[in-house]
Amino acid sequence: MRLTIVSIFLLTLVFTACKEENDPKAELFFKQGTKALELDEFENALLKFRSSLEYKSDESLQASIYRNMSIAYQNLNQIDSASMYSQKGYEVAPSDSYIFYINRAEYNLFNNNVNKSIKDLKLAKSLNPYQMEVYHTLCLIYSGEYGDAYFDPILAELYAKKSFKMKPSNTTKEQLGSVYFQNEKYKEAVRIFNDLYRKNPSNKKIEFYLGQCLYFAGDEKIGENHMQSAAERDEACKLMYDEIFDIGQNIE
Repeated sequence: MRLTIVSIFLLTLVFTACKEENDPKAELFFKQGTKALELDEFENALLKFRSSLEYKSDESLQASIYRNMSIAYQNLNQIDSASMYSQKGYEVAPSDSYIFYINRAEYNLFNNNVNKSIKDLKLAKSLNPYQMEVYHTLCLIYSGEYGDAYFDPILAELYAKKSFKMKPSNTTKEQLGSVYFQNEKYKEAVRIFNDLYRKNPSNKKIEFYLGQCLYFAGDEKIGENHMQSAAERDEACKLMYDEIFDIGQNIE
């Protein structure tokens, strides 16, 4: 059975080394913007990035700023703006550079050019195999987030594990748990979402995912209780609860 329980937005950041041609204020506002982005303060992040662009900076820093602005807009569900800034990012980036390919890969995803995105991600990986966002995005693609034609559970799990190993975080951990669930490795998924829930019990989405994993792992009563608790307090969880409950009733 293939089941997807979460769609994870890309929250990783590209930092550039400080260079002499960059105004220190451009670097400062960039760092402040990335910090705001990490804290999910997306409007504040955009303000900081716009301030950074007011000062002299090299092409790599500008491309990184545009990429992070795209991430902020994506999380604000303003996809047209996110696509536009991804395009700005690769247009200003040094050609055949890592930041060029990662920006263009994301622009291609926004515009449903998945094959082109995969090619760009592989080129980015060949230039810098130690950046987590490449593996994170490839995992999303092979998890089926951009169409069933690209669904490959083995590759999805491989890239999820690499992403988490490179940068252990709630985002990469949630992605790995999602892939485990999708691959019907329910016990492994329970372990991950139980840990995330224990650290943040007020997060209704995580509680729902924990309940979902428990339910399909065989702990149906406890799992349904968690899902119901989340559904009572969150409309999105309620919609997922109705769907999963129907699926659950059809499992023998």
